[in-house]
Amino acid sequence: MKCFIFLLIITLLLSVSCKQAGLIYTKDGKIECGGNGEAIILKNNPEAKDPTFDEMIAFIKADTTDLKDYIEGTYVCADFAEEVHNNAEAAGIRAGWVSITFFGTDEGHALNAFETTDRGLVYIDCTSGVSTNGEDEGQYRDTVAYIETGRRYGILNIDLVVSSPYDYYPLQYDFYADCEKGWLEFQTMSELFNQEVDKYNDEIKGKVFVYGSPEAERMSAWKKELEQQEKELKRLGEKLGNRWYQSEYSGFNVKDIQIHW
Repeated sequence: MKCFIFLLIITLLLSVSCKQAGLIYTKDGKIECGGNGEAIILKNNPEAKDPTFDEMIAFIKADTTDLKDYIEGTYVCADFAEEVHNNAEAAGIRAGWVSITFFGTDEGHALNAFETTDRGLVYIDCTSGVSTNGEDEGQYRDTVAYIETGRRYGILNIDLVVSSPYDYYPLQYDFYADCEKGWLEFQTMSELFNQEVDKYNDEIKGKVFVYGSPEAERMSAWKKELEQQEKELKRLGEKLGNRWYQSEYSGFNVKDIQIHW
């Protein structure tokens, strides 16, 4: 029996030594790698502490990892998340490297997590800040990610979340869902407004209206209505951050979430 216990201890020690410190593994035991095929290595700081929400936001905004170019086969989301993690730990902030998989695709995604002391777990994606017009917004790549198993992956401009007057709600998935609904309504209103402006411009093109005439009064009222709609659209746009962000994974539902601290 003693020999069995001795052999068991040796086996356990060998098993632990095979998993090199800093390496992270998938559920099936594979080593997570970056775009160039090299292993992702997390450099944890034993003195790092969970930040407050404001401390985390200040770090993310100051960190310049998001300004790097995404290069397929060289520097991808796994590398972004690795660098943010290691920079945070070096700054004394405890951070997580997160991998997620999706239903409907074999591709996965990597990002970061922070367990804030005042607002709980927050996901940060520094890779996917691309606006709906297809332009990479550069300095706006820092986004808050919304992840729930079985629901679509979502991201929001970090400034939109920070500027919310609410406390915990902006970090809940329902906040993202409400913002998405609001943005879709904003787009519909914008399209209808632009169509109405085109009609108005066609109506007045090449015409002179006599002051005080019924036709002049009608056009004046129409113009005022358009001006009011424009103000409302501007207000809604500012409320929604004036831009909407899509990740290439926004159309997929989250299948699995793994956080490596």
